Amino acid sequence: MNTTSDHAARPLILTEDLSPAAIEAFLEVSGWAQTDVRDGLFSIWENVLADASLMLPYDRSYHDFSARLADALATIADVYGIGNQEDLALEIASARSDILLLRTDQQTLDGSIPLSEAQELLNGVSQMLTAAACSAIRPRASNPGRRPDAVKEFLAEEVRMGHTLRGSFVLTILARHVDTRSEELPEPDADDQAVIGTYTRRVMTTLATGLAAARDLLADGSEAELDDAVQRGASAELIDSLEKMSQQPGVRALDMSFRWSPSQPPPEGTLSRVILPRPSPARLERVQESLRGRPVVEQDDVLGQVIRLERAEGQDEGIVVVDGYLGRTRRRIKMRLAGDDYRLAIRAHEDRRPIIASGVVTLAKRSWWLTAPVSIRVPLDEATNG
Repeated sequence: MNTTSDHAARPLILTEDLSPAAIEAFLEVSGWAQTDVRDGLFSIWENVLADASLMLPYDRSYHDFSARLADALATIADVYGIGNQEDLALEIASARSDILLLRTDQQTLDGSIPLSEAQELLNGVSQMLTAAACSAIRPRASNPGRRPDAVKEFLAEEVRMGHTLRGSFVLTILARHVDTRSEELPEPDADDQAVIGTYTRRVMTTLATGLAAARDLLADGSEAELDDAVQRGASAELIDSLEKMSQQPGVRALDMSFRWSPSQPPPEGTLSRVILPRPSPARLERVQESLRGRPVVEQDDVLGQVIRLERAEGQDEGIVVVDGYLGRTRRRIKMRLAGDDYRLAIRAHEDRRPIIASGVVTLAKRSWWLTAPVSIRVPLDEATNG
């Protein structure tokens, strides 16, 4: 047995690199219906609109497993007009993952770059995702100090690197959607109703809008408003990451495109591609200094309506749910209140008046929480009108 060849690097092989579970997830969100299933053996899927059907095998121990899986993949490729294996793999992976494709427009030698530059690129991607994950929780001009637990868990558990694509050094970054790390999203046209979205989607949309804001800030002669850029997701750490990646020798631009998973609500108004021309060192330094020169905000203010009150009989403390805005982002945020604060929340709910709640926003499982010390007040104009 030749163990060297068994463990040698190989190209993408769809029947080995794509699992039946991943293909099944793609079929579920792409308009296919399961019409028959034999547990542990196979399932039959139909797409009425495409006039197509396929059999998806599950058991790799069968001699014809690879052939049957290849047939299923060929049907999917035919239905969606996908002509190569890389695009098909990305299409299937995007069923449960948002995908970032990062291409460096740079000079190469025989299609290769120095190892040190590749390392800096990977470090920059990690730093960039960390910055977006922090801004997705609390938009800040800079994020010094300890990272929130949600950020560390996202990077450790949800982010993966896929096969690199042919081209000028293209990195494939997958951010998985996991139901256990979901949050309530406000439903604009319904009272006290919410849909579930993932923290991953919030991070990736924040990354997309933050990159667009950073591009505007870094353009020579830019008149972009700094505070507006911060609310969109720009931060000193995001700029640092772009400096790390864009200032390597020979890099002309960073080309970053997104594929959005259909398993989540569509990211309306979010760009799917951002191209960042190589910024000048002077401009980078000026923007970094401006962001780090902003005052550090210790507390978050949430402005919105009390939509739910939860308190056990005989208890002084209860949970208040506010549908409101943290900066420009709408969220449903829970907080524990007692005494006069809880009574003020009751009156605001009965009178349909907005409140301002102050504290520190954190993400715990499916819910955003405003943590202690928490205080609430009625906006000055509302108090005056009342």
